[in-house]
Amino acid sequence: MSRCDKDGWRYQAVYSKNQNSLGGTYNAYTICEIYLDVNGKLKSWTENNAIPPSGETIEELIDDINLILEDVSKWKPVPFESLKVGMTFEQNL
Repeated sequence: MSRCDKDGWRYQAVYSKNQNSLGGTYNAYTICEIYLDVNGKLKSWTENNAIPPSGETIEELIDDINLILEDVSKWKPVPFESLKVGMTFEQNL
């Protein structure tokens, strides 16, 4: 079990449907933070579907980017609009 499987927070790739100028649609991928209970079920998430990496130093920024990459690589993206309390997430194979 890693730091982000249960009882804590992690980054989650999410997507939303957007329209292009020709009337077609595409998925726009972003990152949000999710908070899981001890059973690995969603209990809350950031209101904004797109949060940027951050840090008070360049080293903290690099660490945050690495955490984002680790989490995005491990978990399948989900539609932001589908997030609901109690849901679980699938890992990438």
